[in-house]
Amino acid sequence: MLTYRQANAGDYLEFAKLHVKSWQQHYRGDFSDHFLDVEAASERKEVWKDRLSNPSPNQFVLVAEQDGEICGFACAFLENDTEYGTLLDNLHVLEKVKGKGIGRHLISLVAQEALKNNPEGKLYLWVLKNNASAMAFYERLGGVNGETVVGNDIGDQEVLKCRVTWESLKVLAHW
Repeated sequence: MLTYRQANAGDYLEFAKLHVKSWQQHYRGDFSDHFLDVEAASERKEVWKDRLSNPSPNQFVLVAEQDGEICGFACAFLENDTEYGTLLDNLHVLEKVKGKGIGRHLISLVAQEALKNNPEGKLYLWVLKNNASAMAFYERLGGVNGETVVGNDIGDQEVLKCRVTWESLKVLAHW
């Protein structure tokens, strides 16, 4: 059975594991093997422990569970940017359950929350340019690649990342 709920502080270890698995599957070559295989686990553990124990006031985090196991999550920061709106900072789904609508449902729930916060709200996210499957997923949901920039705010080397935007959340909220 698939369920969705708000995250709690005790979820941080499972979030870190899922996040690192996702990076290892999709960002090999963008980040060094050493970072992905050695450093990412402790780095993500600290990030998720802090985020879930000391959430910022505009943070919104959802969990997807299948038969009691965390199989996906989304983390957003509502109205994070005056021009682009809510930042969907993380959306990760276990590889074994991809294609079952979990990611689409998580992003829809984030869009619904963003609309509650601001009926004219927008949404954006950053995705590495080389993550073709994620780019295709966001485009199927109506996201538009607004710009590609060089970044070094995650990982251990510079990467090309794309800002994907949604000007209106009304359609996205009802996927």
